[in-house]
Amino acid sequence: MNREQILLNKWRTLPSEKQQEVLDLVEQLYRQNQDINQANIYQPKTDIGKKLWEIRCQALTEKSKLLSWDEIDEEISESRGKKQ
Repeated sequence: MNREQILLNKWRTLPSEKQQEVLDLVEQLYRQNQDINQANIYQPKTDIGKKLWEIRCQALTEKSKLLSWDEIDEEISESRGKKQ
């Protein structure tokens, strides 16, 4: 039995909410991998661009949860004292 089959068999035994957590984790890891691969291609030219890119890459390697646009809007509203 290969790793893919082992993973699928174990995933099938989980309750649906845990299956979704696994899918979310896999999606996050996939996006991080894509972003890290792009980091090897993209080279910022300005000092501020280099600093921002460094912060972004560090956040990705620390497995930070990337926020959706809705989550960003909610965080901004809360920081300004407006609750949605």
